[in-house]
Amino acid sequence: MRNIRTCESALLNTGGSTCQIDWGRVKGCIIVEKGQKLPAELTKETLEELCHADRPGRVYPIPSFVEYAKNGGEPQVNAVGYGPSQYNGMSAETETFTLPKFDETLNAKLLQAATKEWDVYFYDDKFLYGYNDGTDILAGMSMSTIYPTATPFSTSSSKSTMTVSFCHADIEDLLTHIDFVKLNFNIKNGLKGLTEVSLVSKEANKYKLIEKIGGYDLTPLHGGAIAKAADKVLNGATVATYADGILTIEPADGGGTVSLKAPSVLYENGIKYIEGVSA
Repeated sequence: MRNIRTCESALLNTGGSTCQIDWGRVKGCIIVEKGQKLPAELTKETLEELCHADRPGRVYPIPSFVEYAKNGGEPQVNAVGYGPSQYNGMSAETETFTLPKFDETLNAKLLQAATKEWDVYFYDDKFLYGYNDGTDILAGMSMSTIYPTATPFSTSSSKSTMTVSFCHADIEDLLTHIDFVKLNFNIKNGLKGLTEVSLVSKEANKYKLIEKIGGYDLTPLHGGAIAKAADKVLNGATVATYADGILTIEPADGGGTVSLKAPSVLYENGIKYIEGVSA
């Protein structure tokens, strides 16, 4: 017997949910690697761990959206000759969110990764929005690119700002499979991306912990914790002390270059939201 086909487009229901949600203002997003999913049981602690996880399991949050604009995603309806108009798919859609202010670090990192495809979850105060891929765990929305647009300096009428644009890989597929899950906690409390930092030697065995872009001194914030757990969080050293804004690090015998270990290791030792990179 030959294979039998069915016409899914002929199956229509128009009923909505018995408990419809209020599609409110999106407050932020969580960017994940293509095909990666957030766990079904989300907690503040789980999200914090994922923000510090080793790649490719790390997640990349962007909080604090303050405005939204949509471009595209319109039904394409055209007539053929003098025949009736017919539906012919949807135009590509880009969703753009405005941030409260220009962030030079976020802008630089998004530009560096603009050629990469990602999956994205959006969230508001009550719900996490994603894609129903036929499994019990919500998937992210597929994006062909994510890119920033910056106004780095203030004008005569407004402060500096930036936007982040999300280009959907297939908006028609998303809209026919969009889904969401209810959040039981304030998701913003567990979300913060990592900042790249460097250990910079001021003189022999004397170090400062500074941000990669801008050079802000983070030593007073993290120096004590690094010194306390030096044998666990440092490569090339086992002993360190902190005093007066300076980390004094004793290199291990044959230990090589002194550097921070992975963010997942730092997180286990109470040091959050930084990743060590070369100066």
